[in-house]
Amino acid sequence: MHILYIHQYFATPNGNTGTRSYEFARRWVQAGHKVTMLTSVAQLTPADLGDVPQGGTVRLNVDGISVIALDIPYEQSMGVLGRLWAFLKFMVKASWCAMWCRGVDVMYVTSTPLTVGVPALVARWLRGRKYVFEVRDLWPAVPVALGYLRNPLLIWMVKRFERLIYRSASALIALSPGAAKAIRADSGPKKTIEVIPNCADLELFAPDLDGASVRHKLGWDGCFVCFHTGTMGSVNGLDVVVRAAEHHRSQSDIRFVLIGEGKEKEHLRQEKERLGLANLEILDGVPKKELPALIAAGDLGLMTVTPIPVLEHNSANKFFDYLSAGKPILLNYGGWQRELLEREEAGWGCDMNDEKSFFGRIGELKNDPAACQRMGTNARSTAESKFSRDLLAAQALELTTRIAAR
Repeated sequence: MHILYIHQYFATPNGNTGTRSYEFARRWVQAGHKVTMLTSVAQLTPADLGDVPQGGTVRLNVDGISVIALDIPYEQSMGVLGRLWAFLKFMVKASWCAMWCRGVDVMYVTSTPLTVGVPALVARWLRGRKYVFEVRDLWPAVPVALGYLRNPLLIWMVKRFERLIYRSASALIALSPGAAKAIRADSGPKKTIEVIPNCADLELFAPDLDGASVRHKLGWDGCFVCFHTGTMGSVNGLDVVVRAAEHHRSQSDIRFVLIGEGKEKEHLRQEKERLGLANLEILDGVPKKELPALIAAGDLGLMTVTPIPVLEHNSANKFFDYLSAGKPILLNYGGWQRELLEREEAGWGCDMNDEKSFFGRIGELKNDPAACQRMGTNARSTAESKFSRDLLAAQALELTTRIAAR
């Protein structure tokens, strides 16, 4: 079977972002299928590109995956117009490629942005190709809730576009139960929807990694280290970590660490300086391969979002990294992740806007090493039993194969 996999931000382990598409595609190739990845160069690194001439369309073979990378850069620091231009350029160029890619049996399309659905629609209408659409983020629900989209006419048009993509798909994949429920209304009552969350990297992250040398190097010896990794954007709500550091500033043995990049990073640094928070560190992002050592040196994984209910349906990669590393997790929100953590006794969640509870839980865990150890053990067990890449990649492949055979 030949699968055309469309993902604008495909990344490999050489980068510092999620690699779900790489891991799925690699396993599908190993299962005997041909996978063509239609993407952009945005998340590909020099190590990925090697000596391939830059400019225009880049063709690569990445662990058996045939990659067609369009020369369309993208940065988190881009303004709204820059992002829209990148979305539109990929939408047009990818539509042409999807039309003329030969021998395709089925397409697997993953958002965001939602505009990746256009190449799928074009190939479906003009070539009769079926597609599975993977909904990573509830778009436009999230930008509307954040106030990025305010024009009523534009919101109506985007929602109609969303509905068209969902209803034209042969099947949908949601990354959380709440997301599946949210997209049901737009997809129709008979649409096949499967929940396939993000995956745990059980090989890269491990609970037996020794973080002692990193703790000593960074001056964390004797500290209870609460860490957050990944994007520092507006949806991540990291001001609550700043306030947690301010709340616990008198306890010099509690340390807060933010690791990553994003448009809110400078704002967070300014707040740290304004408040004089010696217990808060803001570190630069590192390649994914270097992250396990930093996580191993920490004690408590933090997951935060800005207090908007739709964000409780998220399925961020860092959550599964923490599970894989055998670290207890604390959320500042509820939803399916809180239910999972508390059912498996691998961490705690809080009601949105209940910062008193969030701050208090940090203190409780710092004072109860046995509970942290137990939660960490349960976290790893949960990662192994429910979120292994082999299990979830096979589930996605089974659905895709079923659609191709219809």
